[in-house]
Amino acid sequence: MSSGPSLPRSAAPPTAPSAAPPTARSTAPLGAPSSASAESVRLVLTQGDPAGVGPELLLRLAAEGRLRSGDLVVADPVRLRGLARELGGWAARGLAVIEALLDHDATPSPHGPPGRHGQVSALVRGVDLVLEDPRGRALVTAPIDKAGCRDEGFAFPGHTEYLAARAHVDDFAMLMVGPTLRVVLATIHIPLREVPLRLDIASIVRAGTLLARALRTHFGVPRPVIGVLGLNPHAGERGMLGDEETTTVAPAVLALNHWAAEHHDPAVFRGPLPADTAFAIHADGQLDGLVAMYHDQGLAPFKLLHMRDGVNMTLGLPFVRTSPDHGTARDIAGRGLVDPSSMFAAVALARGHER
Repeated sequence: MSSGPSLPRSAAPPTAPSAAPPTARSTAPLGAPSSASAESVRLVLTQGDPAGVGPELLLRLAAEGRLRSGDLVVADPVRLRGLARELGGWAARGLAVIEALLDHDATPSPHGPPGRHGQVSALVRGVDLVLEDPRGRALVTAPIDKAGCRDEGFAFPGHTEYLAARAHVDDFAMLMVGPTLRVVLATIHIPLREVPLRLDIASIVRAGTLLARALRTHFGVPRPVIGVLGLNPHAGERGMLGDEETTTVAPAVLALNHWAAEHHDPAVFRGPLPADTAFAIHADGQLDGLVAMYHDQGLAPFKLLHMRDGVNMTLGLPFVRTSPDHGTARDIAGRGLVDPSSMFAAVALARGHER
């Protein structure tokens, strides 16, 4: 995610967010491990931006007992040790746990101090480790600074696109998961002016089918009802405010329901729905998930409700990948102020759901 504004601050580590969505349609857990096999999932955790809150979140996870033997942490040890000295207390306790979990076979960043990890080198190494055992390991990524990654030679707009390239998959999507809302994006990290040009039936169908499968396999929703948002205000108002609903979104909804029937999938797709009311309908439990047409259409309302407990999950990969739904928050990094709830939820989701 982007550096963005600071996270909500927390003087003490809060408890983990509720694992059950408060909706009428489903009581499936969103994060907590539910089986012995889920308990055995080993995590690979990457530090993200070393100048952001990522290293601090890793220490907080370790201090709160969220890491286990067999997990691997890919991070700059110098940064972690410096934070432990500065913050003391819980950070020092976290360092004592992390020292035994640090991956020492990594190639450090050529863009930073000698022998130390940058955000890109840590991510590359983390993906290497997960791909060695994609069914037994899950990836949890701390936030990266996208502009900083670009300066380090990173050729991707974000984690999602890079992970898909490394996994050699074409069908992937970005899913935002919270106790109440689940939102998948048809387009991801592109300028707003390009959305109408690049949005097509195939991208909506891809996002919708991936969401339907994820709701069944990861979240225990046997017959998902999924809303598909329109692109324009009021879903185009029957062509008065744009025609993409008629030319693109409605045909995609028809194609999705045809896919469900052809594959004997119990999912039902409804739309195009006006975005300004669909989120309230979803929050009320009448929908199990939403397909949003572009980044901020989906993430702005999602973060309004789930800034503290939301998780970013990449669909379509051969391994589970999760991340907190916030940015690097450099302005509060290293001060012990970051709220770790979203990172706790990301770990719980990765630990509790195997592919």
